[in-house]
Amino acid sequence: MNITSLIEFSVTFILAQAEALNTGNSKFIISGEDLKIIVACLSAALVMGIVGIGAAFSEGYTAAKACEGIARNPEAAGSVTRTMIIGQAITESVAIYALVIAIIILFFMV
Repeated sequence: MNITSLIEFSVTFILAQAEALNTGNSKFIISGEDLKIIVACLSAALVMGIVGIGAAFSEGYTAAKACEGIARNPEAAGSVTRTMIIGQAITESVAIYALVIAIIILFFMV
């Protein structure tokens, strides 16, 4: 199941629930406020998921290239390690900003 079909299924499910609200045929009815909460939670999850994956890949790539650089030139290990740690700290700050955005979505949208 790819991401497109997952999103399509989710939207179809939410719209079917909204239609059931209009007809009154279902005992599990999702109101407009419930839809707002669902969208806010999905948005926060997507923000954290996408940024978390991006941060993990970029930090792993940085560490791999630093190891390659140290293997080629062992005398430069100190400066390469220092530069790698600064780069990973900057990358991790992007993930922290994403966490703040997800928290803002959850607390102000819900």
